[in-house]
Amino acid sequence: MQKFILDQTNLSQLVFDNKYVVDSKTNFLSRCIDGRYKQVESLPALAFPGADPGELALIFATARGYGFTVDPEKAYQALIEVIGGEKNFQLHTDSHNPGILSGCGHVKQMTLGLIDYQLTEDELNFVKEKSAQVVKNGAVEIILHGEHGEGAVVYIRGNYGIYPQYLLKLEDGREINVQIFIYHTTLVDARHRKLANVLLKNKAVKLSDGCDEEWLYDALSDTAEIQTLETAKRLAKGLPIFQVEFDEEGMFKIKDMGTV
Repeated sequence: MQKFILDQTNLSQLVFDNKYVVDSKTNFLSRCIDGRYKQVESLPALAFPGADPGELALIFATARGYGFTVDPEKAYQALIEVIGGEKNFQLHTDSHNPGILSGCGHVKQMTLGLIDYQLTEDELNFVKEKSAQVVKNGAVEIILHGEHGEGAVVYIRGNYGIYPQYLLKLEDGREINVQIFIYHTTLVDARHRKLANVLLKNKAVKLSDGCDEEWLYDALSDTAEIQTLETAKRLAKGLPIFQVEFDEEGMFKIKDMGTV
């Protein structure tokens, strides 16, 4: 798929036609930042690198970066509690690379750059083993089809999601299929607040004296930003970055944030 680089005008058209209200019943369910998800009503609005396998890996990376200890099994159970059970564990592969997580670009980049993502091989293997476990227990691994054609990286704020694929109509009459990478800042932050609470409640992490739930939330948020930018540098180098901020009525503002 040939990439079409979106400018602010193109993106505004996409957002206007592709926005949808976040369902409060499923606002902690996730999808990856991948732009190949189809436009279906059940598509989670919360977009995060690697979806739930990426979230589990994030816990380990945060512990290493901020110097606290984590119990892997309890951390996994904490994540499962936050998302409402193993059946809600979200992950994907693609038609070109069948097999658990083999088609997830974020997981592939973590595998290639363990040091950059502050992970060990054992931790990443744990993520892959748990992903295989949930699929065996009934979770659905979504298969994404086609080539990557993302033409922008979009950060979302507000209570709306955006479908990542769009048939863009150009002034010369042509129609082009376009895609965008998406990171939903508002929903990710909300889930990390809940995750920090449950990690501490379940004694999945042991923090240093003076460190509390708010500190853990900040650490998760900072590490998520680092990992997202790392994957963006690897998969979206040179693409424009935009922030889309929605108000309560669905009106939005777009801010140009430069390029990856």
